[in-house]
Amino acid sequence: MKGRTWIWVGALVVAAVVGFAARVVAAPNPTPSGPAKLITVSGTATVSTVPDEALVDLGVRSEAETGDGAQQANAAKMQSVLEALAGVGVEQKDIETIRTSLNPQKLGGGSKHEQTVYVAQNTVEVTIRGLSKAGSVIDAAVAAGADQVQDIRFQVSNPTDVHTLALQEAVRGARTKADAMATAAGARVTGVVSIREQGNAYPQSYNANWEAMAIPAALTPIVPPHEIETRVTVTVVWSLAVT
Repeated sequence: MKGRTWIWVGALVVAAVVGFAARVVAAPNPTPSGPAKLITVSGTATVSTVPDEALVDLGVRSEAETGDGAQQANAAKMQSVLEALAGVGVEQKDIETIRTSLNPQKLGGGSKHEQTVYVAQNTVEVTIRGLSKAGSVIDAAVAAGADQVQDIRFQVSNPTDVHTLALQEAVRGARTKADAMATAAGARVTGVVSIREQGNAYPQSYNANWEAMAIPAALTPIVPPHEIETRVTVTVVWSLAVT
């Protein structure tokens, strides 16, 4: 796993235990030895990971007296931006068109000089792998004609691995709590009946927003957040036996 990872684990008892007998729950299908004895515990883990990727939305805007003219000018601008991105090492698979539009606009409305112009816009989402070059990538795009930088998000490149680690730690925390409660009640944990994740938490991207606007100067340096948190909660039902 890339970068530093910090883990915080907690567990919350779903239902309080007042004596062992108060936590005995009859199973739907009693066994010959009597009703199953169960305990339900929730465990929570938070994994903090240093981000190693950035996503940024880069756009170009063009105006012309005709729709075709606006689109052609816009396509030429975007092509220049794409070539600049390739020149600083951004691969084609890391560039995705997320928005394109062509709209007429009235100028001098209500006067004898009223005219219609067409505005074309195209926005791509760029994944920057390696934060050390985030500033240079944005600078290159702006220099090539990108006049909109709408926001930048920081994320981890291995969200599934981070999520898995958080799940493991949450279950371990739930087991520790269950063992402590069972021992105090004169019992022991014998197995798992069910495990359920509450929600589906992956590392949250960190957003740094700019309004869509012409960018007159370079945006470097880019300063990412120190950590991104992934918080996971699981509910585990354990089976018990009297010691």
